Amino acid sequence: MAVTLVLGGGYAGMRAVKFLQRGLPNDDQLILVDQTGTHTEKTNLHEVAAGTIAPDQITYQIDRVIADRVKLVTATVTKIDVETRTVAFADHAALRYDYLVVALGFQSETFGVPGADENALPMDDLASAKAVAHHIGRQIRNYRQSHDDRDLKVAVCGAGFTGIELLGELTQSLPKLTTKYQTPAVELVCFERMPSILPMFTEKLQTYALDFMAKNNVDMRLGASITAIKPGAVLYKDDAGNEHEYETNTIIWTVGVSGSHVIADSGFDQRRNRVSVQPDLTLAKHPEVLIVGDVAAVMPPDGERPYPTTAQIALACGEHAAKNIIAHRQGKPMTPFKYESSGTVASLSDRDGIGELFSSQRPVHGYVASALKKVITDRSLLESANLGTVFSKGRFDLYH
Repeated sequence: MAVTLVLGGGYAGMRAVKFLQRGLPNDDQLILVDQTGTHTEKTNLHEVAAGTIAPDQITYQIDRVIADRVKLVTATVTKIDVETRTVAFADHAALRYDYLVVALGFQSETFGVPGADENALPMDDLASAKAVAHHIGRQIRNYRQSHDDRDLKVAVCGAGFTGIELLGELTQSLPKLTTKYQTPAVELVCFERMPSILPMFTEKLQTYALDFMAKNNVDMRLGASITAIKPGAVLYKDDAGNEHEYETNTIIWTVGVSGSHVIADSGFDQRRNRVSVQPDLTLAKHPEVLIVGDVAAVMPPDGERPYPTTAQIALACGEHAAKNIIAHRQGKPMTPFKYESSGTVASLSDRDGIGELFSSQRPVHGYVASALKKVITDRSLLESANLGTVFSKGRFDLYH
């Protein structure tokens, strides 16, 4: 009998468990550890943060979708010891494993910007996304008494995927909030260090997204290098090197993410808490340890740069890791991970977006892209959970 331990109930972890629970020998023990016991569709956190969707619509209880043979442990991982094959927890006795799948997910990354941790709102899990929505609503409501213009200013730091999708949602939700509380319009500003946005898309699609922002009165300050976050202010330099200070009572940090701090805390050879794995997704010199999702740097065959850490790749890696463990238990060799993208989509609101389909990179935008984003969400629910979860949590509002 062998013990397989899966750390993390996100995209990669849930997909791995789905295959392991039906592929491992019946007398093997399978344990899934998750900090909350709730799976969150993190690609939809921006909707919760903007207040356009209820938090429970993008979550499901893990114990409702896993098989009876899987033991669910709700605990916080603190350290992995690959030499003794044990995992330590802050709130649970240590667990030993024969096989380990590390799928611990991501955390917000400040890149050393002074004051970002203390004075900006992160958006890396359900709790922080809910906190953003609550904060925005409170500031707009507060304006009726304060008459402080800073209450009606929202600064989004970073124009990556999360930042752009959040901005798109906010263009829809903020007018509703100002109508509700009878206040002037909210000033929505984005600060981005690079001179362009979303480099994974074509220039035409980038322009489409920027045009959307312009039509919806979003002030996109590209080439703005953030130097510090003070209480109530973003300090930055423009592309000419001039220093500026933007005062606001709402600062949302979407500049970037890194893998879980547990990776560095455990002494892994890592960069931004991501481990360069072997082609079969194992840790070098430890074939019993497979690392997937946001804590893994997986190289494509050309070896130029790692695959981006997307939910789509996390699901694929989780499945492959499980199949490799099952193969190893059967005395068969593990195989290299192979991946072909189904496309990439960024939503700009409930009715708009940009994307590229499949390996042909066929561009789409507008309603088609927004509908495709919802289809991808439903597919993710099916791959990480089951059909029942799709029916109860899926997105079928494609006609919007």
